[in-house]
Amino acid sequence: MDYTLTPESTFLLGVAVFWTLLYLLSYVLHLDKRGLDVKPGYFMYKSKALNSFLDRAANKLPTLWLVLSNIGLAFSIGLMVLSIYFLGNNLLRFVFPPIGNATPVFPAIPVLFIRLYWLPYFFFAVLVIFLTHELAHGIVARLEGIQVLSTGVLAFLLIFGAFVEPDEKEFEKASLLSRLRMLAAGSSTNLITAFLFLILITGLFLPSPAGVLIQEVVPDSPADKAGLQQWDVIQAINGTQIDGNTDFYEYMSNVAPNTALVLTVLHANTAEYKNVTTIVSSSNSSQGIIGILLSFSAYHQNRLGLDQYSGINLYWALFWTYLLGTSVAVFNMLPLYPFDGERVLYYPLERFVKKRKRELRIAISTFTLGLFVLNMILSFWRFGLSAI
Repeated sequence: MDYTLTPESTFLLGVAVFWTLLYLLSYVLHLDKRGLDVKPGYFMYKSKALNSFLDRAANKLPTLWLVLSNIGLAFSIGLMVLSIYFLGNNLLRFVFPPIGNATPVFPAIPVLFIRLYWLPYFFFAVLVIFLTHELAHGIVARLEGIQVLSTGVLAFLLIFGAFVEPDEKEFEKASLLSRLRMLAAGSSTNLITAFLFLILITGLFLPSPAGVLIQEVVPDSPADKAGLQQWDVIQAINGTQIDGNTDFYEYMSNVAPNTALVLTVLHANTAEYKNVTTIVSSSNSSQGIIGILLSFSAYHQNRLGLDQYSGINLYWALFWTYLLGTSVAVFNMLPLYPFDGERVLYYPLERFVKKRKRELRIAISTFTLGLFVLNMILSFWRFGLSAI
């Protein structure tokens, strides 16, 4: 019997060991007295230093913060409209394919929907996006005179985040505009952060792709036997230049099984030639494949003079932060509890509703949840349970 652990099993075992050790250390060292509350698979750390930072930030250039929060509120309304439009339009694309290709909608759960090798970039992005998101909430809360009870970081199994806990009584007593500014601050900050990281990508990397980036090599495939590896770059096939993913797929669409190919591959900053013979595709008997999975972004050379793999790591750290920042900015504005968008929509509407306010909130969340769940169900049906 083969007891070899898969990379996924090894990772999950490591996660279990981490939480076990953290729980034992917390019990032995009484870490709860230092602000760290640890439970099995969960921890929360409250920081007084972050509370002080919020006060200092809010008191410095308050006029600027006020202008930015007003702009952020306008952004948030646009993001809410965009989030509903995306889910509704995407649902139509699932139901009526002639309209266009639907985009799969899956939750960002590591291992299950995000492959292991993306996790360093993903966790870096989570740290940047959620920390700036919550700090923005806290700064605007203090700007509006709303007390912040606690600030810190937390984690549940593989999900990490930050939090700012305002005084709910003071929050509910604040003016409508103050509450909306605070709620909108997180998503608008995420959008700005994503835009800044996009500027970094465009500034640090050449715009034109210089080949296709190999994301994964199928074990025992022709590519694997030829020595191709993850993050190698295919720049030409049989002398034909391959600049991006479209070039690769167009070339391979005309390649039959058992065809000899010579790949020009960039490996460790050195161009190498790899001889590969295609095999039959499982989905098309007349199609030849070499057994690789391409990344969803082509290879772009960096302007910093970094080596191939350092440049790729930098690119993915920036790209994942841009991707997650954009996603959180849009989906956090969904009018769905407990997202911020639910209250951004409800608070103005409640002024026009004298009775059945609770039913209004439930109806708003139910409608949005239906759109979201239908998109997920159809994504599973169309694309299966697959990780990016």
